[in-house]
Amino acid sequence: MNSTYEIMVLADRKAVVVLNASPAVLAAFDVDFERGLDAFAAFAKANPKTTVLLQLGYEHETPELAAHLGGVVGRFRDAAPGSRVVAMGNSEKECAALETAGVETRLIHQNCFLDERRYRPMGRKRPYDAAYIARLTPCKRHELMPTEIADRLLLMGCATKIYDSERGYADMVYSRYSAARIMPTFSGARISEYLGMAKCGLVLSAREGASFCSSEYLLCGLPVVDTPALGGRSTLYPEEFVRYVDSTPDSVAEGISHWVRERPSPWKVRAAWMDKAASHREAFRRLMHELTGRRIGRPLHKLGLRTPHPGGMHSLAIQAYLALRSVVSK
Repeated sequence: MNSTYEIMVLADRKAVVVLNASPAVLAAFDVDFERGLDAFAAFAKANPKTTVLLQLGYEHETPELAAHLGGVVGRFRDAAPGSRVVAMGNSEKECAALETAGVETRLIHQNCFLDERRYRPMGRKRPYDAAYIARLTPCKRHELMPTEIADRLLLMGCATKIYDSERGYADMVYSRYSAARIMPTFSGARISEYLGMAKCGLVLSAREGASFCSSEYLLCGLPVVDTPALGGRSTLYPEEFVRYVDSTPDSVAEGISHWVRERPSPWKVRAAWMDKAASHREAFRRLMHELTGRRIGRPLHKLGLRTPHPGGMHSLAIQAYLALRSVVSK
């Protein structure tokens, strides 16, 4: 296996980002790390002292999932002795569970890598009581939305074509909330404009990861209505701008009504999130300095993982090529 080539292929798919060339520091989501484990291990074996930083796309607070990741990391260590894996946990509970499973972990919330320059409060009239950014899939629990205000709901997301199981669920959502404004597709560059039409944001799943949308709402000035969940999304919530509710339509309706009445300053909501994210960004900078001996600037939006970079569709592949060429030439 040509380890450099294999990592470059993963970079082209946005499944890995090279954060530093020498010593090599790679970043990937846990699922991509597991799928490409042989490529990561081969690269790390060829480039001693490689570190892989893991983003956690799904909750690892439960012992079973923490232990599973511990096993994946153990196989990597066996294949590439001397290399290092650090998971970036989204909650203190998640960090504790992973440390128990033998995974080195730092509390660095996934959402701190959102580039706030992409988001800002907009809109004044805000005709919708609530917005929900979520794929039309059962785990997102759209059925918890109150049907009596369907005409004042903004639903952003669609079913994924590759999952047949989502189609029936999507049909249910379209039928039950036919009066809502449903946007199956939307431009990420206009997300501030769309969210500027709503008074609050909804997060209704019971288990997932950190949920980028939970912080995107806040960066756009929307307070949040949230149900109990595993995955650590609440870590970056400013407590004064989140309404925790039970997992029932009546309770969600109460949470929405609260923010319709209160209407906090969007800029105060945004500033409060920025204050919460600051310590996680600093923790990432300290970790990178520890690993490389260098001070880093602003990381890519979402660390450049699974998302196009503003520089163009192939910019991450080019970045990986240049960085990795520097590694293998030494």
